[in-house]
Formats: sequence, C-alpha cells, structure tokens
Amino acid sequence: MNSVPLKYRLLLIGLLPLIAAVLYFRGQNYDPALIDFKKTVQQEVLDSVASPKVVQESQPLPVVRDIAGFRKFGEAHRYTKENLYEHVDGHAEYFISAGFQGLTVTEYVAAGSKATEAEIQVEVFDMGKSIQAFGVLADESGEKPTPVSVGTMGYKTSMGINYIKGKYYVKISAFSPKTSVIKFSKGFADTLPAGQNSFEVFSKFPDLGKVENTKFAKEGYRGLDFLHNVVEREYSTTSGKIKVALMAGSEREMQSLLSSFLDYFGKSGMRYEKIEIGGSEAFRVIDKYEGNWFLIRSRDAVFGVFGTDDEGILKSFVKVKG
Repeated sequence: MNSVPLKYRLLLIGLLPLIAAVLYFRGQNYDPALIDFKKTVQQEVLDSVASPKVVQESQPLPVVRDIAGFRKFGEAHRYTKENLYEHVDGHAEYFISAGFQGLTVTEYVAAGSKATEAEIQVEVFDMGKSIQAFGVLADESGEKPTPVSVGTMGYKTSMGINYIKGKYYVKISAFSPKTSVIKFSKGFADTLPAGQNSFEVFSKFPDLGKVENTKFAKEGYRGLDFLHNVVEREYSTTSGKIKVALMAGSEREMQSLLSSFLDYFGKSGMRYEKIEIGGSEAFRVIDKYEGNWFLIRSRDAVFGVFGTDDEGILKSFVKVKG
C-alpha cells in the first residue's frame, strides 16, 4: 500500500487551523431567514405585493376614548405584518397578500358600566389603499350581505357591522345583543380620516342605470393571470343587462395592460378590431363564448364592457371622471 508522502501530510496538518477558522467565521454570519420559517414565509408574501419603488408605513391611529355613549376599555393593541398572526392566526397571510399595513384593536364598554369585560371590540385594518380595503370587504361579506348606512358599503355580520372608510377596513363586534352597535359604528366611522386615499374607484363608473351587484376579483379575473384588482358591476338598463369590468391605474400601467390584452388575443387566436369611441382608443373583441364585447381606454382606466354595442352607452366610458 502506497503511503502519503510526508510533505503532503504536513501540509494538510498545517491547513486544519485555517479551515476551522473559516468554518467558525461563516457560522457567526448565518442568515437567520434560512432557519426562521415564519420570517421566510412572511417575506415571500411581502415581496409578492410590495412596490419596488414605494414602501408604505402604517401610521397608528389615535385611540378615541369616548364614542356614542361608550368609553375605552383597557389598552389598544397594535399589530404589524410581523405579528399579525398573533391576532388572526391562520388568516394573516391572506391580509398581508391583500396589502395589509397595520391593525389597531380597541375595546369599549358603556360609559356608566362597571363591566369587567369588553362589550364592543373594534378592529381597524389599514389596507394601504382603498381598493385593497374594498377587496377584503368583498371577500368577507359573502353573497348577499345585509347593508347598513355606516361608512362605505357597511353590512351586518352575526356579531356586529363591517365597513370601509378610505384605506381602512373596519370590523366592529358587539358581545351583547343589547348593545347599540349601529349607533356606535356610525360614531366610530366619524373618527376615521378619509385622507387622500378615499375610495374613488366607483366614481369612474358611468351612470348606466340600476346597479344590480358589484364584485371584486383580487387576481385571475375571468381566468386571465394578468388581471388583478378588477371591480365588476352589473347594471339593469332599458336595453337589458350590461356588465362592466373596471381596471384602474396609472396611464403607464393601463398602456401595459392593453399590451397584455393584445398579446393574449394574439396567442389565443381571438379576433379583435381596433376602433375609436369618443376620440379614445378602443377595441371590439369578437368572442365566440361571450359574444362581442369592448375594451375601452380612458386616461387612468380600462373598461371591459359586455352586453351592449350601443354607441351612446359606449361613449359614456370616455367621459367619466379620470
């Protein structure tokens, strides 16, 4: 058997301290995300929704002590993306992927009460944008919620009232059937700032007639993976039912969206014609499944219009508030 020459054995022995030093140094500079599974999962979710240009930070809401005959009970609790799971375990990733920025939870009791437990709990989710607050409300409201005149699109739940105001999604729960939850909810809504991010997306819809229903698709609208945050409205008009899909954003984003549509039409073999409606760029789509429908471009929105080819109605989409 051949033995290793002495000079090589001495060289290996001399390298051992150097190898040990390298391993020690690397061990002191590990990436904690590699072993912190919760942090890794949260970061993947955040990376999928955060803008590379703008990172929003939620500013904690001031806590209101007295509202409509109720006083604050105990301390308010604040939650961020990092600890939201402590309050909504199993549902935190949903809120984060929908744009969640922060949560404030406050409890109240009747002003003259000596109660030792809260009578009302208020959860205020800062969703970053009003369209994202609307999306969460639409997801949680169910098929036919009972509407109430509180905030924007308020509705009754089994325990209280949910609504939105600006970028805030608010959940108010009453722990006693005797609690005047509507009065409290209206009072609390008045304390919330609408800010510059008020819910303006509905103003982009023209007045076509009676609104039958409004839906929201966070992603994959009509099975198309490039369509996100789509608001769909169905109208009853004198000429029948009309369905409108609204996709809103910056002028650059809308141009990119049109390019995605045209790319999809080309790859799928769907026929279309470029036309002009009211001086704006539009397309008539010849769809063997849906029938003819229209893509109409305004400055900061793209509309998909189904169920009509009335020129007067189609022109109304380029005259709406931009």
